[in-house]
Amino acid sequence: MITKEDIEQLFEKMRKAGWNMEQELAWGYFFKHESIEPLKKIADELERQGYEVIDINQSYPDEMYWLQLEKIEQHSINTLDKRNQTFYQLAKQKNIHAYDGMDVSPIDIDF
Repeated sequence: MITKEDIEQLFEKMRKAGWNMEQELAWGYFFKHESIEPLKKIADELERQGYEVIDINQSYPDEMYWLQLEKIEQHSINTLDKRNQTFYQLAKQKNIHAYDGMDVSPIDIDF
């Protein structure tokens, strides 16, 4: 489970690397489950809430299915911690094997 302290360390590393944490970034969120159908249902639900479904694929050798979502948004340590806690709870409520955390990247700008 990702703790608030983990997020504090992440933000500190990102700031030291020159990231502007006061702007919107592309935040990715990941869920995993033994079968694809529950992930499709949660993907539909989160898509209606403004998340973009990036992919649902199967990993090897564990045969688990992975749902990757993305949302362009700005986070503070507190808002990201709240988002993670919400997704842990959602996975539990929907009997999804796991909310497996997040990643972040700069927003790609097309000209």
